[in-house]
Amino acid sequence: MDQAFMQSYYDTYNSENPDALARYYASDVVFETAQGTTLGVAPILETYRYLISVFHDKMTPDSITINGDTAIVQISDRFEAKQALDDFMGQSFAPGDTLMLKLRGTYQCRDGQFSHIRIDLHNS
Repeated sequence: MDQAFMQSYYDTYNSENPDALARYYASDVVFETAQGTTLGVAPILETYRYLISVFHDKMTPDSITINGDTAIVQISDRFEAKQALDDFMGQSFAPGDTLMLKLRGTYQCRDGQFSHIRIDLHNS
């Protein structure tokens, strides 16, 4: 794992291409957020497909610290609604409305793919 790999991941994430994104995840990847734990590539991509169907979701790594097979990333995540939404994270959105989140991602890599990802809200 290195800076170029992590930047490539975010570039791919921002491309809204689930098929291209899939290659970054090990088949047994564990993905943890405040909403719970997801196991495996298919459910992660299902969530991603939903997000990009209702938002332009652009993640920008503000800083990337790599130690061996682990990366800690400070992330600015900007959501722009593509359509009206009654409830996303307790808020309603009209088309074009935005939400900015500051996140901290911890990524563990095995054999060139993510084996474990944890995303937390980060108050800076």
